[in-house]
Amino acid sequence: MATFDAHRADVEENTETSIEDRATLSASTLDDRLTEQQRTITVAATNPDLAAHDTADQDRALESIVTSSAFDGATVVNETGTVQSFTTTRESDETEPVVGTDLSDQAYVSVALGGEPHISDPFRAETGNAIVVVSAPLVDDGEVVGSVNGAYYLDETGLFDSLSGADNRDAITVEADTWTLYTTADRFDDTVSHSVSLEVVDWTVTAHRDQAAVDARINRLAIFQAVSAAALLGSIMVFGGWVYRSKIRRISLLADRVQSLEQREYDAGPSIGGVAEWKRIDEALSGLANTLARRETMLLVLNRILRHNLRNTLNVVAGRAADLEARHEGTDQASAREIRLATEELLELADRARITEDLLDPVGDETHRTDLAAVARDRVSRVTAALEDRDTEPLPEITVTAPDRAVAACGPEVEIAIDELLSNAITHAGPEPTVAVTVETTADTVRVWIEDSGPGIPDDEAAVITGELAISQVCHTGGIGLWLVDWIASRYDGRLVLEPTDSDSLGVGEAEREFKGSDFEGSTVVLEFPRATDPVSNVETGSDSGDDCAGRDE
Repeated sequence: MATFDAHRADVEENTETSIEDRATLSASTLDDRLTEQQRTITVAATNPDLAAHDTADQDRALESIVTSSAFDGATVVNETGTVQSFTTTRESDETEPVVGTDLSDQAYVSVALGGEPHISDPFRAETGNAIVVVSAPLVDDGEVVGSVNGAYYLDETGLFDSLSGADNRDAITVEADTWTLYTTADRFDDTVSHSVSLEVVDWTVTAHRDQAAVDARINRLAIFQAVSAAALLGSIMVFGGWVYRSKIRRISLLADRVQSLEQREYDAGPSIGGVAEWKRIDEALSGLANTLARRETMLLVLNRILRHNLRNTLNVVAGRAADLEARHEGTDQASAREIRLATEELLELADRARITEDLLDPVGDETHRTDLAAVARDRVSRVTAALEDRDTEPLPEITVTAPDRAVAACGPEVEIAIDELLSNAITHAGPEPTVAVTVETTADTVRVWIEDSGPGIPDDEAAVITGELAISQVCHTGGIGLWLVDWIASRYDGRLVLEPTDSDSLGVGEAEREFKGSDFEGSTVVLEFPRATDPVSNVETGSDSGDDCAGRDE
């Protein structure tokens, strides 16, 4: 639409410029024509035969002026303004009534008798003709003895013939005050026009352009633009369809295939197809899906072996060890107790393997919200109660600092993560264990800080968990606990931050230390999740199920 308006403005502007130029040219042409006719009369007035009043020579000289010029009639008056001779190109006009007429009151006569040439305003003559007169003084021996006057009959004059152009869309109007001297615009209903004043007379020339012709051009432009737009739109649609089929649709299929892999859906699905590059991507995705499916099958088989076969065997070993412990004393009893405790640790490890299998399932689209402040208080309370039941000596000092609510975008599995971190902190906090749990929020995150009085997590073990070092026979962790915490954090776009014993490169930065506002000495672990932004509803605040105390990482 904006383009059409711009083209329409161009058409209108070009039209206005064209008629302005035509009006200016027509006015200049008419000025030149009148100036030329005035010069013709002035030169003719030097003929001495014209000064011979009331003679045949005067009549012949006057007829010669009309014959050799564009004038339709002419007169000669004497110094008193009385007509001495008259001639015309019209046979019906009679000369007798004109000769002897007193024209001294006419401006064109009085000005010429005063010694100046003159072009009159249009007027109605005694003959009834509408005329314009060009006059010049008639001089004999240096004295003005009359005037010579050439007349144009406006109803049939050829004065304006040169103004009519060949373009039937254009027209010209010549006006003197309210008198229309000439026009060809009466054939148009409406026009675009421009007027210019003449220099030698007080006339106005107006150039016209038929409005219907302008509108027709604009309509043709609109039709052309509509057809062009339709053709362009059709081309865009065809091109868009080709792009969709060749690019966008395949990109959508690629995104769907990747999302299916994330959702543990390993069927190939629809082929991406296309050129060789897309086929290579398709084959690579199919190969990746097969590899992931095989690895997941292997993981599930190993988990089931660990959970069922190994667990059943370990339960037998644990039972036998308990019997031996009950029936023997001394060294044998201590050995049986050691076997039982080791077996229980292996059984606990099998339970954790079950948790890793649950973490394979995708989170889904539902929004998860958990009040970490409530969860932290609940898990600390359970751990403390479990330690008291076991009569553990010495009992660790565990403190909790948390706001009333700290809702994070995570699921109930966070309880397992906090249990693991608490267990590790208590186990490695030293002979006089002290553990501090702090829950704090920022505009975007909720953080759970767990600090203990122990020596901290070894650098190489922290590097393996954070991915700075690859797992190898030399570099590995002592258990599965921290792995579980890291997997749970990653499951909900969170993170596990470990502070190594001698470096800040893998741990909490100085800005985060200042944010926490703590000067606690010892090991520091931070569990961070995005803060829930949706209205709080159905918030997890801690469950009633689960073990009283999670197993230790080592």
